[in-house]
Amino acid sequence: MLSLRSLIITGLILLVTVLLSACMTGAYVATELENADRKKAYTQHIAIFKQHIKALQDKGDPLGDYFYALGNSDGWIKDVKDPKEITALFEKAAAKGSMDANILLALQEASSDPKPGRLDYLKSPRGNIAAWESGLAKLLPLLQEQCYARRLTTGDLFDPRPQEGYYSIAGEIWPTFRDGHHTQSNQGEWVLKVPKNPERQKIWEDIDNNCKFPPDVWLDTLYRD
Repeated sequence: MLSLRSLIITGLILLVTVLLSACMTGAYVATELENADRKKAYTQHIAIFKQHIKALQDKGDPLGDYFYALGNSDGWIKDVKDPKEITALFEKAAAKGSMDANILLALQEASSDPKPGRLDYLKSPRGNIAAWESGLAKLLPLLQEQCYARRLTTGDLFDPRPQEGYYSIAGEIWPTFRDGHHTQSNQGEWVLKVPKNPERQKIWEDIDNNCKFPPDVWLDTLYRD
């Protein structure tokens, strides 16, 4: 027979096990609910983005075609996946007069990206200096007219609402002239391709520092159920 002490210890172990199980279950449920809320919010935001794109396209605004192209590039629109076809969407928007599309096409050329967009990644020449210089020659006058490119985003952690966000494109360029750009040879040696250039750094950094964004466009206030 179990002693009284053994019974008490066994009971305490069972109690702790039950309590821990309840806590873990509660945490799991809370996490699943949070994930479900995020998924629901994401779905709602995508629906608002698509509604905004359609509204712009219906009134002939090339910004709608640009946002459609960028949505496919970012991956939340899945109509077109081939980089060449996505690039063609940007070219179509640019031909209709989208400054944003022209900016990202020039940036794509400078950074030798397979498709325009990828605004979450710092741009660099990727060793193709001819394309870098050609792209920058097209990009500079565009940014002197409009220093930013738009993107449909969900704001930030503190205010996760669907909106038109703005990216200062010159901020993607001047760090290369500050730091220089190297590529690695087949022998494993690092070769300087773009030297540091304070004068060129200043040109692009001034555009970045002086870039003024339009007022925020909160899409959830435009498209209410």
